[in-house]
Amino acid sequence: MASYSIASGGTLTITQPLTVGMNIEFLNNTDDSGVLIFTNGAMGVNTATVNGTLSTSAYFGGTVLNFQPWNYGIPGDQVTLQVIKSLFSELDVASTAAADNAEFAGFATLAAASADTILIVDGTVRPGPGTPFTLNANEQHIIDEMAVGLFGSAANSATLVLSFSDIRENPNSNHPYIDGVFVTDTPVNPCFVSGTRILTPRGEVPVEELREGDLVITHEGEERPIIWIGRREVEIATQLRPELVRPVVIEPGALGDGIPAHELRLSPDHALYLDGMLVPAKALINWANIRQDHGARRVTYYHIELLCHGVIFAEAAPVESFLDTGHRSVFDNAEDAVIALPAAMQARREAESCAPLCTSGPELETIRQRIASRMVGIRLSR
Repeated sequence: MASYSIASGGTLTITQPLTVGMNIEFLNNTDDSGVLIFTNGAMGVNTATVNGTLSTSAYFGGTVLNFQPWNYGIPGDQVTLQVIKSLFSELDVASTAAADNAEFAGFATLAAASADTILIVDGTVRPGPGTPFTLNANEQHIIDEMAVGLFGSAANSATLVLSFSDIRENPNSNHPYIDGVFVTDTPVNPCFVSGTRILTPRGEVPVEELREGDLVITHEGEERPIIWIGRREVEIATQLRPELVRPVVIEPGALGDGIPAHELRLSPDHALYLDGMLVPAKALINWANIRQDHGARRVTYYHIELLCHGVIFAEAAPVESFLDTGHRSVFDNAEDAVIALPAAMQARREAESCAPLCTSGPELETIRQRIASRMVGIRLSR
C-alpha cells in the first residue's frame, strides 16, 4: 500500500529518508508521466559486516510502485537522484573505492554531457549502446544497489535506464551537479494471441501455422510475403504490471458490420487501422464489447513482419504488421539481444510507420463513441 502518491503529470520531492514501509506510487491515470525527485541525503545508506566483509545498501524507507514505462512515444515516469556522484561515494566501501569513486565521477560527467546511459536488464548492469565507457564489477554492484533501493524486486523485472544530466547549476564549484535519472524503456510489443486467423491467398490461417515466405493479403489487396514471425510466451501472473500484457478481447462486430468477424484477441499495444490511423487496442477498451481478459494466466503471442510496415487482416479486422523499432529482442525467438533506447524507437516509429498513431484526442473519442453506439444498436436489435 502506498503512503505517498504522484498524480499523472505531478512531481514529488523527497528531502530525507521516510519511515520504513512508506511506499511511493505513481498513479498514471492519464498519458502524463510523473516525476519523483530525491534530493541529496533523501536516500539513506545501510552499512553491515557480513562474514567479515563490509557492505552497504541504499534505502529511502519504502519502494517505488507502479513505475510506468515509456510506450509509443508517451514518456514514462522518472525518478531523479540528485548529486548521484555523492550517493555512489557513500555506497562504495570496496577496497577499490577511492579509484572507483574518481572513475565514476568522470563517467557521470562525461555521460551528462553526451546523453549516455546505463542499463539494468534482469538485474545485470551494463552501459547502454554506444556508451564510451565500461563499469567494473564493483561499479555495477553500486548502481544495482541504487536500483534495488528504489524499486526492490522491480529492478529485476524491467529494463531500467539510468541516464545522467547536469541541468542544475552549482554556484559554489566549477563542477556541475550530476543527477541520475531512472526511467524504464521495457517495450510492450504488439502481438496476436495464438489462434488468431490471418487472411492469406489460401484463406484464413491461424497465426501459429504461418511460416516465413507465406503470403498475406494487405489492406491494399496486395499479396506480400512474411519475412519473419516473432513468438513470445508470457506468464501474466509473474509480470510487474500484468495489465500491460493481458490480451484485449474485441467482440464480433464491435468495430463495424462483421468487423471483427470472430472474437479478436490482441496484446494491449497492437494497433488497429481505423479512420486512416493506427489505434492501440488498449485505447478502445470500454469493458463492454472491448475488454481485457482477466482470466488468462498464460498467453502465447505472435507477430508477423513484412518487407515494410503495413496493414493486414486478423479475423477480418485491419491491423498493423510488425514494425521493428529496435525491440525485436522481446520475442523468445529473436537473435538480437539489444533493445533500442526510447528516443531511437520513437524516431523509427514515426519514420517507418504506415499510418499515424492515435492514442488520444478528438479523433480517438470519435472512434470510441462510434463503437459505443454500435454496442447500443446491437443490444436494441436483439
